[in-house]
Order: sequence, then structure tokens, then C-alpha cells
Amino acid sequence: MSLRRPLVLVGPSGAGKTTIAECLVRRHPERFRFSVSATSRAPRGSERSGREYSFISREEFEEMIASGELAEWAQVHGEYYGTPVENLTGLTEAGPVPVLDIDVQGARQVMRRGIDALVIFILPPAAAPWLARLTGRGTESPEGIVRRLRTAREELGEATTFEEFVVNQDLHEAVRQVLEIADGGAGEGACDRRVEALCRELDAGAAVEIARIRGRGTADEIRKEET
Repeated sequence: MSLRRPLVLVGPSGAGKTTIAECLVRRHPERFRFSVSATSRAPRGSERSGREYSFISREEFEEMIASGELAEWAQVHGEYYGTPVENLTGLTEAGPVPVLDIDVQGARQVMRRGIDALVIFILPPAAAPWLARLTGRGTESPEGIVRRLRTAREELGEATTFEEFVVNQDLHEAVRQVLEIADGGAGEGACDRRVEALCRELDAGAAVEIARIRGRGTADEIRKEET
């Protein structure tokens, strides 16, 4: 049976969840539509409001919070991100369902509100390519990368509390697996030792990269500083 509820993709920054969401919508427009999040951050590069995000001011975002217009919201790296409730309403039997590309905090809020969504945690395949992707973007300062990595470590610490996982080793295969789960199949479960081991590897890699960027001590010393 095909998915008839919102599809939520979560995971650490750089795992490829946005790319997977875009592929789903582009290849299957009759089944999926992209849920455009609102954000207070400024557009990057060629981004346009209404396409990648709805870019609004901090004041406008805070008004949406106060009036209950958001299904979920969070502050990430100093900026607001959130999903308008209207993005998740009006689903019909024949129409496409929304795909949300959000962080772990946002997914928790969606679930707490009682929204019947399918949540899939997207993981990168290994620490080295994941870190190379994050640090090779060239759009953030070293401090910005450190903040992103610290957030990723927090999210990885919560990863095994979710039920469905897809490891993004190959984009086409990852999209196929997401579709299979949406059609009622089973992904890799949290109790799978491979998922647990991968989360530990990614967390350790992030700690080492933070230490390298900050230029102070070893990964173990960074961990002690953060606890």
C-alpha cells in the first residue's frame, strides 16, 4: 500500500536527505510534493524564496510561532527553521503527500503533535566522505562547521531511538529504499548492529574533525570539554 501520510526525512547535516527528497519529488510528482520550510536565514547562492525555503524575517518567524502556525520549528546554527501547519493539511486519496526535510528536533515535534508521519533517519555511509562533503562546501566559516558538527553529534546520539533507517551509500539505491519503506517495506532497524556501529563511527569522526578545526588537543580531549 502506498504512503498516505507525510514523509519525514531526518539525519545529520550532509547525509543527503535534501537530495533524496528532491529526487522523490522530481521522479514521482504524482506521489510526492516538497514541503517548503520557512527560515529566518538569508538565501545562499542561487536559492529563491518559495523554492528551497520561504525566507522570512526573524520577527515574522516569531509571530508564526506565537500564533501556532508551525507544525515544528527549531533554532539551528543560530537561525530559525520550521514547517507551516498548512504544508501538512489537505491530503487527499489521489493527491501527492508532503516530503519534509527537517532536523531531529523538528521530527520530535511533529510526532508530539500527533501527526501521523513516516519518519526515516538518513545516514551517510562512512565518516570520511561525510566529513569531506561538510567541510568542502566552502559556504561556511570554520566556526560554522564546528557548530554543524556538534549538532550532528547530538542528532547521532538520538539516532537509534528512531525505527527506520536508510544508509545513503548510493543515491539511486537510497531513493529506492525510501520508496520501499513508503510502500510498507522494512528498512534497517535501530537494533541493527550495523546502524549502531555506523553512528559510533560518524560521531568519532565528527569529534576528530572538531579537534582538527579548533586546533586544540585530541578527540578525547574535545569530548571531555563538551561533557
